[in-house]
This record gives sequence, C-alpha cells and structure tokens, in this order.
Amino acid sequence: MKSNFELADIFSDNIVFQAGLPIKIFGKCKKNIEIQIDFLGQQFNIKTKDERFLVELPAIEERKSSFSFTIKSKKQEQTIYNCQIGDVYLFIGGMNVSMPLEEGFYNQEYDMLDLRFFSCDASSYSWKIADKTNYTSFSAVAYLFSKNIHNISQSAIGIINCTSPNSRIFSWMNISDIRSNKEIKQITDKYSSSDRIPLYSVMKEKIIPHHIKSVIIYQGENDYPYYNVFENCLKLIIKCLRLDFNCLTLPFFVIQIAGYNHPDADDFSVSMIRIAQAKVASVKDSVYLVSAIDIGSENDIFPKDKHLLAKRLADTVLEKLYRIGKNNISPSFFSHTVYPNKVTILIKDNYLNLVSRSGQHLGFSYTENGVDFKSLKSVSIANNIIEINLDKDAKEIRYAMKKYPTCDIFSSNGLPLLPFRVKL
Repeated sequence: MKSNFELADIFSDNIVFQAGLPIKIFGKCKKNIEIQIDFLGQQFNIKTKDERFLVELPAIEERKSSFSFTIKSKKQEQTIYNCQIGDVYLFIGGMNVSMPLEEGFYNQEYDMLDLRFFSCDASSYSWKIADKTNYTSFSAVAYLFSKNIHNISQSAIGIINCTSPNSRIFSWMNISDIRSNKEIKQITDKYSSSDRIPLYSVMKEKIIPHHIKSVIIYQGENDYPYYNVFENCLKLIIKCLRLDFNCLTLPFFVIQIAGYNHPDADDFSVSMIRIAQAKVASVKDSVYLVSAIDIGSENDIFPKDKHLLAKRLADTVLEKLYRIGKNNISPSFFSHTVYPNKVTILIKDNYLNLVSRSGQHLGFSYTENGVDFKSLKSVSIANNIIEINLDKDAKEIRYAMKKYPTCDIFSSNGLPLLPFRVKL
C-alpha cells in the first residue's frame, strides 16, 4: 500500500449514513500510523495496530443538511463531500431485483427526492444521486420502493444494491457456512469457479460493517434444483449478516418469488422455494415476507411492472420499522383441524377477512395416493377460516402450489394467501 490509509469503497462523495446508529469509518491502512477523523465538529484519533482500521463514532439522528468529513494521517488527507444521514437499505438477490428501471414500464417515474444509490457491481464505486441522467439505471424495485418510503418519511434514502441476475442462494453465503454443511458443500462443489458468483465476499469487502436499516432479499428464481436446502441457506445468510453488521435484530424483508411458468422446473420444486421463504419469516425474529406470487408473468421471468411489488414492500417496511399502517403481511397457513369429513384451516399474520376473487375458491387440490392431485370443489370461507369438505381417504391438501399458480384467495386489503400444503 503506497498511501497510509485507504477507505473502503463504500466511502465516496454523496454517502448516506444510517441515522440513530453508530457511524463506522473503516478501511485498509499501514501499521502503527495515527489517523484523525474530523466529523461534524468532533475529532477522533486512533493509532492503527494492523492493516485494517475501524473507528466507531457516536450515533447521530437524521439531519436535513448535507456535510463533509475529513480523515487524515501525517502524510495523507481525504475529504468526503455531500454526506447525508438518513435511512440506508441493502438490496441483495437475483434477476428481478437486478432489473433496472429503464427495462420496465417507468417512463415518467423520476421525482426530485433525496435518493442515493451505491452499486456493488459497478466498475467504479461511488454513491450516485438519482437525477434525470442516471435514475433509469437503478434497480426498478429499489427505486420505486424508495419513492414510497420517502413520500412518507421525507428522510434521505440510501440504497446499497448488491445483486446479480445469475446469483444463487449460495452466492450470499459465507464460505465457512458452506463448508460446514455437508449437503450444501456437495452441491456447491459441482460449480465451476465462474458459476459460484461469490457475492458475499463482495459485500464483506466493500460495505460491511457500514450500518443499515434493514436488508431486502429477493432471491430464488435459480434455486429450484436444490429447494431442499434453500430454507437452511436463507437462515444462515440472515444469521451471518446480522453478525457482520453487529446487529442481532437487523430486520430482513424476504420477497417471495413471483409466479412464472418456468420451462426447466416442476411445480413442486418452485413451490417449495416459496414455502421455504415463508417458513423463514417470523415476526418475533424480525424476518418478514412480502409476496409477489400473484403479480408475476406466466411467460416472462422478468415481470416489467414492479409498482405493486414495490408498494407492498414499502407498506410492510413502513408498518414494521416506522409503525405506520397495519395488516400489510400476506395471510398464511397457521394450523388445521381434521374432522370426520371436513378440514378447517386457520390463517395467521393478516387477520382481515378472506375473500375468493372468483367466488369459486380456486387453487385448492388434494390427493388420495400422494401422486395424483385433483381440484377441490367443496371449499368455503367464513371470515379468515377456510373450511374444506373432504373424503376421509385424502392424504394431503395443497393451495397455490404451481409454478404459475391460480391465486384466488386474498385478504380484504388485497394481499394473496400464501401457498401451503397440509398432510392429513
């Protein structure tokens, strides 16, 4: 290293720091040098002990005006200009969160709002302020989500985008977690080095432990061949990133993959990815599910209209992090009771009344032999309880377990009932 210190890539002009959490300044350095940081009228000094440094400054609440800060050693000085303190969101995932705004239906979306983007896959790493010259290159989901949040919070919004259209769930995993799990290791050992896409290491190098408000993860379209390990992988990612960011309650918002008639996958494996995503979600553990199952496109894995998904995500974030709104989680299976010729199903997470949009209660099926599934006709709903008249030989009930499912049951505020299977 020729210079005395080198800030991590996350530090560039226009950076957004997370309000209400300690400010962390970090990077590479020479050993045994003195570093001084001048930050909003306060001065902080350290002497480095090894080749990396981290200085933790006190938390600062949101501020409306921009500022600069300076870091210097005896032979070097660097100033970062036009900084903000607001809310920072990390988006990670695959093809549908990677899709830029310019590829969707968004010709008139630009607004003058204080929105800044940092991309982990850029050729030159810097924070960019959204304006008419560059906003269309930003993630469509992230940009539209930010508009919804900013319209309510009026805070400066920082988006860190670390995505790849070819990513797999393993792309976001710490290599030690992969190696310590025999089943996961056997799967990943089959990949060539070019197919591994080690995006976790990119995050670790460039942005961690810059404080954030939450993580949004939209991953799963490529993961159907190993649906059986998806749930465990997702749990390991959440655990690892919480440790990395030193926040064991860091909120996660998991977007359930959209409906699409995937030609290379079967109904069961795709459905089990969605069920795994739902099983990881837990309000008490600050992991929340946002469903896109009903807003996909049957023959296009890249649905162009992300407005409704971005609004659902924003509504859920506003409810859980800002305490604005309620009942923004999709209804999901909670429990069932078997009677002689009837099964009742109780729903959790959204306690508004359920309605069948068609009036015919479509999307339910059952099997007597575990292989062949037939449509269920005798389904009724009272408030948020589902009642199914069923032959005693039935072995399993399923709802919306298709690659591109029939989504017919919704809460009264328009959120789809999540897919489920019940073994009897």
